[in-house]
Amino acid sequence: MEPLTTGKYPKSMRCLVGKRLPKFSKHEAKLVAGSIDFVGLNYYTTYYAANASKANKPSYTTDANAKEISEQNLLCINYI
Repeated sequence: MEPLTTGKYPKSMRCLVGKRLPKFSKHEAKLVAGSIDFVGLNYYTTYYAANASKANKPSYTTDANAKEISEQNLLCINYI
């Protein structure tokens, strides 16, 4: 969302993706910032995230340094 509200990528994304992340020109950043009229969110299922080791070959599928798991086995929560 940050590119659409500020015209630039978040610092965390710039650090993770590095030189592979395209850069906005000043004109493009100005056009993109605040250009949204509506934001919708669809939520269909739940996956848990687990830490993933750094990939040997960085790509958009490994930039988050996380892997999806379908079961939460690290913490047991009792609801009353």
